[in-house]
Amino acid sequence: MIFTIIRDFFSLPFTELSEKTNSTSKQSLFGRIVLDILDDEIWGSKVSFIGNALIICAILVSTLDYILSSGGNSYIDNHVLLKWGLAFFFLIEFSLRLFYAKSLGYVKNAQISYLLSFVGIIDLLSLTPILLDIFEIPFISSLSALRILRLWRIARYIPSFNVISNAFNARKEDIITSLLGVLLLSLTLSALIFHFENAYTESSFKNILEVFIWSIGKYTGDYGAIAVKNPISEMGKVIATVNGLLGIALFALPAGLLASAFIEQLEEKRKMQAINERIKKIEKHFAKLTGGGKQFKYKTHPRYASTDYIQSKFLLSESELFECIREAQCLRFRALKSSPERSVSDIRIIESFKSNCAYGYRQFNDESNIVLINAIGHNERGISHFSYTLANGLNLNFIAREFELLNKSGASIGGNSSKEYERFLANNITTFNPTLLEFLQDIDSFNENTFFIILSSAASGRKDIILEYGNDINTVGWDPEKTTLSSETLLNKVINQVTEGLSKVQYTGSNQIKVTQDFSLDQNTIGLNMDNSLQRLIHKKTQANVITLYVNIRILTGEDNLYYSAATAVGNIIEQIKTLD
Repeated sequence: MIFTIIRDFFSLPFTELSEKTNSTSKQSLFGRIVLDILDDEIWGSKVSFIGNALIICAILVSTLDYILSSGGNSYIDNHVLLKWGLAFFFLIEFSLRLFYAKSLGYVKNAQISYLLSFVGIIDLLSLTPILLDIFEIPFISSLSALRILRLWRIARYIPSFNVISNAFNARKEDIITSLLGVLLLSLTLSALIFHFENAYTESSFKNILEVFIWSIGKYTGDYGAIAVKNPISEMGKVIATVNGLLGIALFALPAGLLASAFIEQLEEKRKMQAINERIKKIEKHFAKLTGGGKQFKYKTHPRYASTDYIQSKFLLSESELFECIREAQCLRFRALKSSPERSVSDIRIIESFKSNCAYGYRQFNDESNIVLINAIGHNERGISHFSYTLANGLNLNFIAREFELLNKSGASIGGNSSKEYERFLANNITTFNPTLLEFLQDIDSFNENTFFIILSSAASGRKDIILEYGNDINTVGWDPEKTTLSSETLLNKVINQVTEGLSKVQYTGSNQIKVTQDFSLDQNTIGLNMDNSLQRLIHKKTQANVITLYVNIRILTGEDNLYYSAATAVGNIIEQIKTLD
């Protein structure tokens, strides 16, 4: 057992943020370590395991010490260094959870949302005795009992604990409705009992509320000794009997609803476990660095896999496969044409993509002055794999939109152009989609010393590559009012690098066939000179140099030799741009 834990520990990465984290800016190493610990994923990384193990040990030690002391003077209280060491340990942990609340997944007034959550309330209440000690507030003895709540903090590390809360939430309205119905009926019967009892002067019930409290006491077994009185009238006794039968319904009906919901949650959890196991198998297939073959310049995973291949490899039914695609945060279903001549798509494929934040994927490298942006990964075939391959291979800053974002009316927003971009430029963000805002704020975190390259797809009827630098459609050359590059000299250098990079591109495929490819080029045939374009927004917001490279969809969905030749060409262009002054 111990050997297995040690082996699993050393197989973990040093640090890795879980999917629940939602950092809105480039994090320092300290920030990444803190978030890695506070995301409560014990087995996420070495840092997470050690950090959470320390938190759990501190919780258990302090709680056990309080229990053994029976609330009196404990061992920890008698050792000042240990007492204040634990106090500041919990205080610092709570402060960090509060400070990083937004990055930990709490949205809209993140700090308040955390404090009002179940775990936040438990954290704050269990911290109360410590705060009273620190500020030397006269200690109220009963508040020391709040220390026991610290033990409930371990619930965040028990995944199965969520089943209980999920079960209640699933039947919350039904349970509350049944309770209210029974309570209202019980209150009505209590009023009738009081009416008949009030006719007798020796009756001990003074008002309807006393009768109602008496009936509640009877329901619960009267452990608080609040139901010592008894009705004396005949009708009072009969109605009290009926009221007693309601006591069964008061607890039996909600208990039945909760039990059925609990069973449903357990079944759903077992189902999700099976789906997650299948997802891991599919992810493992895509994790292999076999894309492009041994001669390809960059290490990358396969572009896609046909649904038939995945089904046959892992013995999945069609419904099981599509359950995996729906539930996975890294798989999407696409349709392709087996040949350009076909009028309809006839091949079903699965694409894999990277995700680590609300809008998709981001990676930052302070040593690189290039930011690669993929704004349409969720919407277009091939562009996610193409852009990630280059960003990862060249170790660039990379920002990728991989999930579709909607506005309040349900319309898709973002991409290469959007009315929201104009609003962001005008700082009119009060009703912004928070995920789109996060995407744009990550872009806005760079400065004028950065060179942005937006990768996108172009229609099959266009040239292989289209270079856009902010001019009007079909306008080539320097335009100081519209060009999104800082100088005419830089523009000419970029045009030369792109032109040269697309000429005589050599690539040796996995079939060992060497190909030499010339790619055709167009300039400003799409037009990105309006404030609703992402290119224009970036240039105006950051004052940085920005270009967009459109890759023909025929290339992005074409055969491997063409696709990886284009990736080689664009990679060479980016490497040359990195050297420009």
